[in-house]
Amino acid sequence: MIPRMTTDHDVALLDFFAGLDSAVTGARRDHEARLAAFFAGLGPVVEVARRAQAVLDRRVAPRFSVFDYFKERETDLSRAFGGLLDPAGTHGQGDTFLQLFLDEICKLREDFPDSDTQGCKVYLEYSTNNGRIDIVLEMPGNLWIGIENKPWAPEQENQVEKYMNHLSELAKSVEGGTAWILYLSGNGSDPGTLPKGKERKRCLTIPYRTRDGKPPSLENWIRRCGERCEAERVRWFLKDFLEYVEENFELANRPGT
Repeated sequence: MIPRMTTDHDVALLDFFAGLDSAVTGARRDHEARLAAFFAGLGPVVEVARRAQAVLDRRVAPRFSVFDYFKERETDLSRAFGGLLDPAGTHGQGDTFLQLFLDEICKLREDFPDSDTQGCKVYLEYSTNNGRIDIVLEMPGNLWIGIENKPWAPEQENQVEKYMNHLSELAKSVEGGTAWILYLSGNGSDPGTLPKGKERKRCLTIPYRTRDGKPPSLENWIRRCGERCEAERVRWFLKDFLEYVEENFELANRPGT
């Protein structure tokens, strides 16, 4: 085999790529040196910021929230929600929060019955023959409102229908009594198994959040409670509650849209 002769063109190409490699290597080393100097200079700044954050944490604790301990426990959220609805609750705001919540419902259904909120009784984990309703409001005038809280888990088979049937039987004990089920949905979806007939109209879905930010939603209710609350300690709790909802639940379409 006759060896290939090296031409001037080949030599020029070799020199070009050798020079390119040298230039790239030099540029890379220069870039690495600049990065090292940049991050070395950040060290004192980061340390000052860390110390400032430590002082802020000790005196204000802006990142602390009781809701961080809730994780994904539906019962914890229901207890917080039910406690705020209770006119006799330790929040000390009387029936303010309950009235605001009923206002949210009325924005969804104008024919929702009016009732005296002062005499409301709030039950958590209300026992029925077919399970436990997360929250039940027994209102004056024999108005029963069941609240099924579904932040993450889907509805169990016929769950809403069974709970509606149970509350309807209680409401029938006095003429003119009515029962409603409010389905608090983390993703805005309706329950899969709604009752049939007239009772279906009394099963309402309220999402945790809405895309347009308009009521009804749990998010809007918490915000309004914060605006009306007179106790600073409770306002901080509501602020944490609102941030928790905003950070952990997706935006959904408003019911009826």
